[in-house]
Amino acid sequence: MTEQLPIIIILGPLMAAVLAAFAGWFRPKLSHPLVLLGLAASFAAALKLVFIVADGGTQKYWLGGWGDKVIPGQKDPFVVGIQITVDHLNTLLLAAVSGIALLTAIYAKRLVDTELAGRQRYFDALFALLVTGLLGISITGDIFNLYVFMEIAALSSYALIAYGKSRAYMASFNYLIMGTMGACLYLLGIGFIFIKGGTLNIDDLSGIIPTLQADGPSQALFVGFILIILGAWAKMAFFPFHGWLPNAYTYAPTASASVLAPLATKVAVYAMLRIMLTVYSIDYIVGLNGIQPIALYLSTAAIVMGSFLSLTQTNLKMIACYFVISEIGYMVGGAWLANKPGLTGAMYHLVADAAMTSALFMAIGCIIYRLGQAQLESLRGVFFKMPVTMTAFVITMAALIGVPPTCGFFSKWYLIQGAAQAGVWHFVVALLLSSLVKAIILFRIVEIGYNRVPHPAIQGNPAIERKEAPLSMLIPTLAMALGLIVLGLYTDTLVGTNTIIGKAVSAALTP
Repeated sequence: MTEQLPIIIILGPLMAAVLAAFAGWFRPKLSHPLVLLGLAASFAAALKLVFIVADGGTQKYWLGGWGDKVIPGQKDPFVVGIQITVDHLNTLLLAAVSGIALLTAIYAKRLVDTELAGRQRYFDALFALLVTGLLGISITGDIFNLYVFMEIAALSSYALIAYGKSRAYMASFNYLIMGTMGACLYLLGIGFIFIKGGTLNIDDLSGIIPTLQADGPSQALFVGFILIILGAWAKMAFFPFHGWLPNAYTYAPTASASVLAPLATKVAVYAMLRIMLTVYSIDYIVGLNGIQPIALYLSTAAIVMGSFLSLTQTNLKMIACYFVISEIGYMVGGAWLANKPGLTGAMYHLVADAAMTSALFMAIGCIIYRLGQAQLESLRGVFFKMPVTMTAFVITMAALIGVPPTCGFFSKWYLIQGAAQAGVWHFVVALLLSSLVKAIILFRIVEIGYNRVPHPAIQGNPAIERKEAPLSMLIPTLAMALGLIVLGLYTDTLVGTNTIIGKAVSAALTP
């Protein structure tokens, strides 16, 4: 049974999407339970594989059960099929994506009923299809199928964003344009690699590319690499391809933003890591004269720009969106540092930031559900009205700032170590400035939500009614926020030498 776990990860949400779409025509109320069931199966399989990979190493699955096929007229067997791979690089991400998606599906039910009344079944089907694409990107062992799953996720995202009000259609259209450009760049890059390597299988390419480079640098492989990286940058909203993200996630329905913001960009970062570390190699990255410094300067710009633009915003969702852009700079910069602490920080932050962003958008969603908006001025007295929600919000902001013992502190610590080791001091400064900006924003929100409203016991003011979001929203929000502390306390379990992330980093650094 365990050998079937990799395919269950994808089939769970995929079947849920199909069944929710069809069941919705006859029994609309069945669509949400079907999605929950599919996501639960996917998460259970992903969680089981975390322990299997930790103990037994990489797990591979050939879709359809294909193996070595003998082609008439050829001496050697020809391997066909679609490979699915779960290794130290992606197993935690699979668990994070499926787990956050399941928790978000539970959390978003009341939001969907409020914001998308009468269209719940369509949202459920698109939600499950989006998760299918994201999990497919994370688990596929084929660079072309990575593109296929990337487009499945993208098409679902466009629709989920377009369900919003006001400028949602235009925001979705802008995302469509940039997403299509990114997909085209990625697909062109695949073509260059296939021409030289003769295969699309990631494991095969990891052995073929060094051989092709033995007689000297290949221009085709270089062009293919650059095109793929640019495509991934466009998909993840990395600076300067970030313009589509703030409006897309701000004007999207809150339920849509709650799953897109924490997961979509992180999976795109993973795709970049997979191409850099497995298809190519660290040695190849370091050997690219001039490319590594450019990537690090762009990462610094992304962090600084995202952080300081968040200071100018008056809407919580927009602030959170610029946080996302800033955090992307963290991960891209850590990857391109190309040393042990940098890669450790990038891989750890991939999971940590998914959890932090999820908790942040969940807390914002609770505020919007109860207050009807997310403007800063509307937060007057919110610490009295929604103390549990704001507790989760403060914990999440503390993690984003990098306050110990949250996971945000440890991931940033590794990134700072990596930058210091590489002598990239502008990246260190950017990380510290980003934390400072986030601290300023937190104090600003505390000032508005608490200090500017007199306590009801003072001056004889009438009591402020405490009214939290429904428990179906509040419990996942609080659980995700507390999980940031738990994740931080168990950092050594994830990043030590003989742990999952530790082994992934060692594999990446081993020629």
